[in-house]
Amino acid sequence: MNILIVGAGKSGVYLAEKLRGEHRVTIIEQRADRADDVRESMGDTRVVHGDGCEPAVLERAGVQQADLVAALTGDDEDNLVVSLLSKFQNEVPLVFARINHPHNEWLFTKDWGVDAGVSSASVLYNLVEKQTSLGDIITLLNLQAEDMAIEEIVLPADASAIGKKIEDIDLPENARIMAIVSGKEIKVPTGDTVLNAGDQLLLLADIHATLAVRRAFGV
Repeated sequence: MNILIVGAGKSGVYLAEKLRGEHRVTIIEQRADRADDVRESMGDTRVVHGDGCEPAVLERAGVQQADLVAALTGDDEDNLVVSLLSKFQNEVPLVFARINHPHNEWLFTKDWGVDAGVSSASVLYNLVEKQTSLGDIITLLNLQAEDMAIEEIVLPADASAIGKKIEDIDLPENARIMAIVSGKEIKVPTGDTVLNAGDQLLLLADIHATLAVRRAFGV
């Protein structure tokens, strides 16, 4: 796939590093010094210096050939403009946009060219609506915000949590199971949900509680 990422902050670089091995990735970055740093650290990734909100810059970066655009700047307004230009002016098939402030989430819709807004509240919706594999969701949406991150845990057969109900698992306070993929079924977890070997758990958790979360499941 041809993937265009707008914004070379922590989120943009993380995504590029995850995807560049199997896809053709281009990054647009407005700050010249940051663009140079990313270009130096990821020599096999094309970096375009410029404002992604400008049609000429998007065109120079190859937006018309992009299969997916990810607008990942730290400004919600910029991400909406990038999404609008990508979808309606350049007909990009799939557009993801980062939502920095929760009160702006209502704007990130298809009316603005956004196929999926990146926020913790929308992860489950995207899992079901897009029928995307859990691995792809982790790659595309594991954008750490403040002290929270999306975590994936696959339960092995010898995990102590196997056969237990979620309500019986002593999870850290800042950890929540958002979805469970069991075979080909996507489950919305409740306290009565019983965990099985091979279940893939999608959690939102404090980045400092990763070890405690895995211990809670006996992984």
